[in-house]
Amino acid sequence: MHGHRLVFRPGMQVEVEEFTVPAPGANEVLVRATCSQVSAGTELNQLRGMERSGRRAGYPGYAAVGRVLDVGGGPIDFAPGSRVLMMGRHATHWTVDVTGSLLQNGYIRKLDDSLTDEQATFAINGATALHAVRRARLQIDESVVVFGVGVVGQLVTALARLAGAFPVVAVDLVGERLQFARQSGATHVVNASAEDPVEAVREVTSGGAQCLFHASANPKILQTVFEAAGQRAKVVMVGSAPGTAEIGLQVELLRRELHVLGAYELDLEVPHVYWPWTPQRDRAVVLRRIADQTLAVDHLISHRIPYTQAAEIYARAATGGEGWLGIILTWDA
Repeated sequence: MHGHRLVFRPGMQVEVEEFTVPAPGANEVLVRATCSQVSAGTELNQLRGMERSGRRAGYPGYAAVGRVLDVGGGPIDFAPGSRVLMMGRHATHWTVDVTGSLLQNGYIRKLDDSLTDEQATFAINGATALHAVRRARLQIDESVVVFGVGVVGQLVTALARLAGAFPVVAVDLVGERLQFARQSGATHVVNASAEDPVEAVREVTSGGAQCLFHASANPKILQTVFEAAGQRAKVVMVGSAPGTAEIGLQVELLRRELHVLGAYELDLEVPHVYWPWTPQRDRAVVLRRIADQTLAVDHLISHRIPYTQAAEIYARAATGGEGWLGIILTWDA
């Protein structure tokens, strides 16, 4: 049996290649994908890094939904026909080790009928956003600003509002994304292409926000985030901003006594008494919230396209944030 998958190549090239689908081995299931979601920040970083890495090919992927075609040997709690969410490549078929670690793309879980396939793909990015909100330890009526409202930023906005934050301010250069942020739960929006985001945030938050999320792919805005922060504010890094940033040490970081936190979900597969929130648990939370309609995600989907058109949408995404948001690739035969 042959399948198709996306492959990244140097020169920002995105291609579709055919491959032989392997039979599932011990503790493995073979899944036929119906759709997958592009994680633009992570995948564009991978695509741009092909030249630097020296690799001739890279296989992108993140969240996908499909149905189990076949199972291998061992105690596997999946049957052919089961609808599942998984982490895997953008491909028609994917073999998943049901006992594998998160870093080995071994994540898979059954889905019920309360969600569409497209909605379920938001569980992975949703858990990333939820982990960042948990790291922030938000309080009711704590002022929050989200810099960069791509998919992860939109989900941070929604979850911060669910956590009781107020006001929740979305900052971006793209007006369309700010309109979606209103739907996600932002109480205020700031178009940084038309007004000074620091002045606007400080006005809305009466002198500076208590918690700020850097959810942009641009590392250089970290200084702007610091300048918009209030005394003893928290700055949470979430998303995939590559490279380095220059920051003011004395006036912003030192005198304001800022707390800078990273949010990456690394080495959290086993719950601990001091941190019980594993990625698996956070994904379950996100799925439940989508199902009970307290977390809206349908408005975040800007494109539903067949995988054969993937090169075009990656090329558009690489030019900036205009004209796209959540991208769903469909894998129908």
